[in-house]
Amino acid sequence: MPKAKKDPNAPTLIPEDTWLRGKKLQELKVALKQPKAEFTPEEWCIPPPVHSLPEFKTVIHYWEQCAVVAHNERGMKVPTRIKVIEDDALAEKKPHPRKEIQDLFKYVKGLVKQATKRTGQFLKQLEKKEKKEEKRLKLVQQITEVDKQMNDELRNSRRFIDRQELFDKRWMVGTKLGDTAPRKNALILVEQSDKQAAFIDETKDEVSKLLNGVVLEGECETINIALFNSSAPTAWMPQFQPKSDPKKGLADSLKWLNKQFNAKTCGAQPFPPDWGAALNKFTGEGAAPPWRIFMCCSRSPDNRTEVLERVKELRESLGEPAKGQPALPINVVAFDPTCVGDAEEKAFFEELVEPAGNFMIDTSNEDLVALDKMLKAVAAKKKQLDKLNKKLDKMEDLSERCIEDRSLLQMQIAL
Repeated sequence: MPKAKKDPNAPTLIPEDTWLRGKKLQELKVALKQPKAEFTPEEWCIPPPVHSLPEFKTVIHYWEQCAVVAHNERGMKVPTRIKVIEDDALAEKKPHPRKEIQDLFKYVKGLVKQATKRTGQFLKQLEKKEKKEEKRLKLVQQITEVDKQMNDELRNSRRFIDRQELFDKRWMVGTKLGDTAPRKNALILVEQSDKQAAFIDETKDEVSKLLNGVVLEGECETINIALFNSSAPTAWMPQFQPKSDPKKGLADSLKWLNKQFNAKTCGAQPFPPDWGAALNKFTGEGAAPPWRIFMCCSRSPDNRTEVLERVKELRESLGEPAKGQPALPINVVAFDPTCVGDAEEKAFFEELVEPAGNFMIDTSNEDLVALDKMLKAVAAKKKQLDKLNKKLDKMEDLSERCIEDRSLLQMQIAL
């Protein structure tokens, strides 16, 4: 027996609020608009003018909050859907002709299909911007890290300069050889060896500041300069010379030093130099002994004990050059950076200069090389930072537009 056809006009129960919303959309002929450029509220599956209608205002608010009802809205009526009804008791149903329901269902089904597609388009638009924004944020993070690294390098270089006293006014203007000179007979001894060849400029600078500053402006009357090496020491003059001599004064002594003390002459003399020969030349019989020795050397000699014993003997035999003046005081500046932290070097030089001399290690040569590396690292970071900032300038800040697109997507999903 054939199955009887259902009466198209037979009344069928359907949730009333769902029916009213569907009919309203059908009456308004709601259809999705194609975007001109980007997706905006105008391209929502239900256009903004419809949102304020009584049939839609509450339900849109409900789904916009992801079906979460605030405590102060607990009296809100939960909207129903055509197929999914969670509680039949709460769904107000009214009968409507079956044919009208089928036509409405067909219309809504087509609209939902288009809305699902439109949701994907809103999502794609958001993901595209988020991808660009994520790339920009990674670049911003990279810039922050490089900037921090550059500033850390700068701070490290400043701390290094302060720790090593590289640009300390005392040593930029003054000399490490000392700030006072005797009344006369100031002897400047300069090591001439292949090891000292690495510190020629630094040595000349210290001697120049001593002569043009301490000696010239002080009460010291006579001076002499000598180079001591592994063979015989070479002196500027055979005896101490008045500093004010118009021909053989301070200027000539520096001219002689510049001519005799260079890379070629130092390279020809092996380390260690003969300290004993240098001391004997200026303290021997018939020689006017120095009132103070200013010495520039690389490091201590191999025969440390012999040198210390010889200096002790000379101090005892020579005695005070004048009343109240110390016996053979020695001021020393060593230039080999390996002396730093070497207990034997420290012990030797401290005993050598005691009790009236002083000793310093000049590591400015090595320090400037290290500082140059630091500053080059800073320059490299600065160059990298400029390049990254230039790249960032070309990128659009999409953070606010991403927020807007998330809001658009959330509303589209709710609709």
